[in-house]
Order: sequence, then structure tokens, then C-alpha cells
Amino acid sequence: MLDAGSSRVFNCNDRARKLMKEKAENPYFFKLPKLHGLILIKEAMLHASPGASRDRAVGTKLYVPYNQEDVYEGGRSSFCHTPRLLQFLNDLFGLRGAGVEDADVGHDLKILGILDRLPSLDGFLMRDALELDGIRVNESYFEVSEEERAVIHQFVRRKFEPLVERACGEQSAPDKVNQLIDKVWEAKDKAALAPLISAFRFPEDEALRMFAAWKGINFYTFEYQRGQPLREKFALWLRDGALPRSFLAKGALDYLKQLRRTTTERLRETWNTLELITREYETLYERFLATPDGVGDFLRFLRRSHEIYWQMGDSLSKISHAIHCWKCMTVAYADRSLPAEKLAALLEALQLVLAGGGERVESAVVWQ
Repeated sequence: MLDAGSSRVFNCNDRARKLMKEKAENPYFFKLPKLHGLILIKEAMLHASPGASRDRAVGTKLYVPYNQEDVYEGGRSSFCHTPRLLQFLNDLFGLRGAGVEDADVGHDLKILGILDRLPSLDGFLMRDALELDGIRVNESYFEVSEEERAVIHQFVRRKFEPLVERACGEQSAPDKVNQLIDKVWEAKDKAALAPLISAFRFPEDEALRMFAAWKGINFYTFEYQRGQPLREKFALWLRDGALPRSFLAKGALDYLKQLRRTTTERLRETWNTLELITREYETLYERFLATPDGVGDFLRFLRRSHEIYWQMGDSLSKISHAIHCWKCMTVAYADRSLPAEKLAALLEALQLVLAGGGERVESAVVWQ
């Protein structure tokens, strides 16, 4: 869980240390240098915990390693949503100590709050959310090129355009349409979005959250399409390659086969969740564009957008995390064929990573 490489983990510690070693201009993510030792992890939210919200599948855990040189030696952790977050950070970092500005503490808590409201820690989502709140940090923290960002940006805006044009009227000036698309992207100005809210009868108290979630759904749709080849490669390995390289006793072989079946089932369930959502979205979107009868169904879909947004983010993060583990643990072996003990360890890890809603467990590596 502590390894960078999936959208579940933002290893601020590693990236900050690298930038400081390179003597980069503006190497900071937070105002308070002490906070750069943090690792942020998207993890199952236990609804019984204080401050937990039932409308999201995951929470943001802050992991503070005892040794920033070797984060695997253990550390302390806390979810962002806990009421004791400020006390937790103060105990570890002395936020109320001499030389600490209240404005800097507020700024950094705001960053944590923004990231906590995201279903995953994809670089594009993080950068976009922070910039919309006027926060700019070194772009190296996000690991998203300008070219990649432009492609995603264009994909999402194209999805907005037909709905905005329909609300404004087909004869509307392009500048007006673009300005309104900008407002949909920001999802902040309810007055500016009034034509859309009125035209499609969005509930006013939910409208801004719906627009923000719709943007997120479009981003995850893009990521789902882009990740198809690698998902297929991983699934084929589970089907054909997740077998031991040498002879095993029947009991050990049966255990490996059971691990493989369970892992495959969990991958299939998670993948099917994404496939059903994206198919429904694309079908309803195309009907919305093609016929007046499709408007109502598409808008009913958008009214569920917040729930769908979190579900997509959680499911995609599980698969990306599983693929990251698979790549790391098999890269040194020809045809990714592992010895039995390493194969068992990998399949056991993949089972946990792909665990379903009723089976969510906290990572064993992160503790109080």
C-alpha cells in the first residue's frame, strides 16, 4: 500500500525529498515543510468511525512514517475525516509551536480537505481540484504532462458541450457556450449555471455537486478506456500465467488454484461494475444527443452522478493498484512466471486489493 504507482497513493514524502535533492525551484507541496513527510492513501472508510460519511466508498488516510528514509519501518496514521485530525497533526508536527503561522496551517488543512473530497489520487484530479481553489504547487507532484492534461481536458469538455448548447439554444454564440462550459468545469458559480439548472430541472441544492461529479465521471470514463489494453493483459495472466513454475504437492496446488479463482472473481466483479456504468453512461448520452425522449433518462443518470463518481473512482483505483502490484512483483521473471511461494504472496495481496464492499479491510502496513 505504501508503494507509489497507483491512484490510491500519493507519496508526498518521496516526491518532496526528490525535488529537494535536485534543488528544484519551489519544491514544496505544503506551506509547512514538516508535512512533506506525509503519505496519503485512499482506503476503505469504516462507517463506524467518527466523522465517516456514508455517501463515499473511501476515505483519505494520512500515514506519517517514523523514518522518512525508510517508510516501511512503520508509522502513525489517521483518516482526514476524523474530528481529531488537527490534534493528530499537532501532536506529531507541533503546529501550534513557535514560528508556525496560523495562515499556513489553514492553507495546508485546506489542501487535505480538497484531496479528501476526491475518490482517488490521480494526478489530473488533484491538480485540477487544487487549481480551482487557487492553489498551485510544483507540477512534478502530479506526474501529468501538459500534453496528457490537454487530451483529458478536451475529452471532458466535449462531453459537456452538447448539453450546454441545448440549454443555451442552438443559435447561441460559441463564446457564450464556452463560457458556460468553463462554469460547468469549475462547478462553483450557481448563478452563472442557472440556465442549465433551470433547463434540466436540477435540484438547486445539489446542482454544483452534480456538475463536479459529472466532470469526474468523464475523467474516469477516459481512464477506463485508456487502461483497457493493460487490464486485458493482466486478466490474461490470471487466466493463463498464474501457475507455479515447478511441481507442487496437491494440497499446495489446490490452494494456489483457489487463490487464483478468488482473485479472478474479484477482478471480474470490479471490472463489470465499471463496464456497466460506462455502458449505461454512453448509451444514455447518445440517446440524449439523438432524441428528445432521451433527455429524461440522461438527467436521471446525472442525478446519481455523485454516487457513480465515487463508485468509479474506487473501482478503477482497485484495478490500478492490483496491476501495479502485479507489475512490480513479476517484472524480474521471464513471462511473469513466478515460483510458487512468490505466486501465493502475490495472489494473496491481489485478493486484498480487489476486496469487495463487504470485505474491505484496513491495510496491515498502516497503523496507529
